[in-house]
Amino acid sequence: MTRIGTTGSRRLAGLALGALLVAAAPAAAEAPADTRVDLTYRVYGGGLLILSLDTSAALGPSRYEIASQLATEGLVDRLFHGRLTSSAQGRLTDQGPRLERYRQAYKGRFGDRSIDMRLADDGSYDVAAEPDEAVPGQAPVDPRKVVGTVDPLTASIHAALAGADSPCKARVPVFDGRRVYDLDFSMLATDRLEPRAAGEFAGEAWRCEVAYRPVSGFTREWHIRRARDPLRPATVWLARFEGAENGAGETPSFLLPVRLQIESAWVNAVAHLTRARIDGRELIASSAAD
Repeated sequence: MTRIGTTGSRRLAGLALGALLVAAAPAAAEAPADTRVDLTYRVYGGGLLILSLDTSAALGPSRYEIASQLATEGLVDRLFHGRLTSSAQGRLTDQGPRLERYRQAYKGRFGDRSIDMRLADDGSYDVAAEPDEAVPGQAPVDPRKVVGTVDPLTASIHAALAGADSPCKARVPVFDGRRVYDLDFSMLATDRLEPRAAGEFAGEAWRCEVAYRPVSGFTREWHIRRARDPLRPATVWLARFEGAENGAGETPSFLLPVRLQIESAWVNAVAHLTRARIDGRELIASSAAD
């Protein structure tokens, strides 16, 4: 077990895609009982289905729990079969979500990897990882930068909590077990999305830019590579969905990511929300082809 924020750093390499897509949060009145949100995404690269992402979130008045599974699909599955499962739990506060525990496990083509992060009393994290080996050339994580961070899975809740008046105005500090970085959300425009296939969202959505800003724990090689090929901001579309009326006669609303676009030198990927349920009520239903 390693205390991150006081002595060192360990990590499991995660996928940034999951960090930008997962979960939802109340944007208006909050229900007194837990609200369950289940989402399914399909990710396409070069017009081909390459990944699927299933998430489930339980949101209460003061606590949250999230679970997700990212799986390879199609040709990518045959070449690079893999499954990435993640879970996070913590408290919902006036200052945003506060992570208490984050777990992630990968099984597939590139071997088995896992990470387990627990919040320590001093605000740092105790991290256990397999394999437990340092990354050559990695700069040590600044202990001051770890306090107040959340995990990649919780990051999307942090942004959504801003509500419908400012859905894309946030800087979210993230710690993935190895490195600290910021996700900067900024508003671009309001669009009307048309479905490109059956089962996809159609309607008004906020178009937001999400920029990845390195903070601490990055290798010199990483900075050199990014200087030559800067990371391009991702684009995410958020839409409002109404929940069920609660016991106080209030109807909570939810901001859900309905589309995500990532461009890189290697691949241009687009993720679509193809199924959404709130407390068992179907808001977007997957097509029969899924």
